[in-house]
Amino acid sequence: MTALVSRLGARRAPTSPRVFQSVVAITALATVVALATSSNDTVSVAIVVFVIALFGIPHGAVDHLVATTVQRTGPSASALAPIAQVSQLRFHLFYIGAMAAYGLVWLAIPGVALAGFLLVSIHHFGQSDLAHLGIDRWHQLAIQLSRGLFLVGLVLVANLNTVAPVIERMGGFDPTSWPWLAGHTALWSTVLVGQQLAVGLVVAPRIGDRATIKREVFTIISLTALLVATDPLIGFAVYFGLWHSLNHLNVLANVLGHRTSLAALRPVELARLVAPRSAVSIAALAILVGGAQSLGQTELIVPITLVFVSMLTLPHMVVVERLWKAKPPLATRQPSGRD
Repeated sequence: MTALVSRLGARRAPTSPRVFQSVVAITALATVVALATSSNDTVSVAIVVFVIALFGIPHGAVDHLVATTVQRTGPSASALAPIAQVSQLRFHLFYIGAMAAYGLVWLAIPGVALAGFLLVSIHHFGQSDLAHLGIDRWHQLAIQLSRGLFLVGLVLVANLNTVAPVIERMGGFDPTSWPWLAGHTALWSTVLVGQQLAVGLVVAPRIGDRATIKREVFTIISLTALLVATDPLIGFAVYFGLWHSLNHLNVLANVLGHRTSLAALRPVELARLVAPRSAVSIAALAILVGGAQSLGQTELIVPITLVFVSMLTLPHMVVVERLWKAKPPLATRQPSGRD
């Protein structure tokens, strides 16, 4: 039965066709609105903070339960196995310790911390978007790396002049001072989209499922239009909330359903699980944002928010890595049929 479930789920995309269609429609609407209206910094910042609080923080708020679930499936030994085997107390100490350590890196050498955050994001976004493909190792790694470069690169390059002040506040350097980049943003944007299409063409025969390939084509078209046409904060918010976090929440509903039955958790059940730790993290973010606001340093709200997200992402990525490597692959289990 386990083998059958794994085979059925190996090619299943994280969200149902109906949800995917809704996500594409909302993304298209955001793109059209961005083309028809002028950007507003206050609105953009508010949307980013709201999306991170509503979707971003909750999608990592049950990592402790994921680690326990992975442990119970009897994963093969690896360098990450101890994280899944420790007690809940030690797990939380690991999580907080990793966040604190990365926070110290931001304080001491922000340029290195920013580079690390970008590299982690490239891997994490690519893996979370495409790990469900379940193809052979090297083609899987290639398409995941390509997707991560496409996403992170396009956010940074397509609207470089808008992004540059945030990068300078976070990392201490100005990318617009690099002529090879600042003078050729359209070319680099084309290269980023082109390499994703090229790698996709190479990998497509390995997938073998026309519905999945069609879905990926719509994904690339939708995200390219979004990230090129919209304010980068809006583009990031739409991707991070509706494409990345929502997908992962759906995966979590299936994975955590494994703790009791083959059925996926209902949204209300998942919301109940993510609420406690989400509330703590949201409160911490609110204190940081409120502090910047009260000091009149509103230009620091986005950098502070992204640094906070990066601190959460580091231990979260370790747990997600373990999840996708679990045997049998819990993250690709077939759900009970609910959308």
